[in-house]
Amino acid sequence: MRKVVLGAVAPFALIFMSSPVLASTWLKTGGVTKTPAGHYHYCKRGGRHCGGQKVHAPIQLNSKRWSQLKSINAQVNRAIKPATDMQTNGVEEHWSIPRTYGDCEDYSMLKRSKLIRAGFKPSQLSLAKVRQRNGEAHVVLVARTSEGDFALDNLTNRVQHVSQTGHRFLAMQSATNASQWLKIKGTSKKPPSN
Repeated sequence: MRKVVLGAVAPFALIFMSSPVLASTWLKTGGVTKTPAGHYHYCKRGGRHCGGQKVHAPIQLNSKRWSQLKSINAQVNRAIKPATDMQTNGVEEHWSIPRTYGDCEDYSMLKRSKLIRAGFKPSQLSLAKVRQRNGEAHVVLVARTSEGDFALDNLTNRVQHVSQTGHRFLAMQSATNASQWLKIKGTSKKPPSN
């Protein structure tokens, strides 16, 4: 039995041990910052990705959880067609959980919903504002795991350590209150204490 367990874990462990860059890295948060206007209005409309939530430790990342992250990221990226809020809602900023069309934050909220249904806890999944290499604002979903923080992004089907995305992380939802956003002050090799 021990050989079966080691055989099942070994290939998964190689993902994280093959490169020093992939050493566990978590986003380090600071003080409260301004909530994105679109998220504020989404919460005022009664959105479910808002309000206080019980804080849980980072999710234990095993092969099942890794598979869920990858499959839900790719599934949502395939299912939703890119469209701006102006195209879909006639306004510049409108956050919602999409059915067929959406932009970056809509993809991220749908992924968060699906992962929560799959057994992840809300405090383990945070929307994050980033700046792309080209300078454009963007939103991704961050999964907080025992092996570090991973980004699920509508621009790629690859689930990546936050340190590997090429994005500059600016702010993310608080683990204690999804309506509150916190500044990102860099990264840490230690898991957050929340």
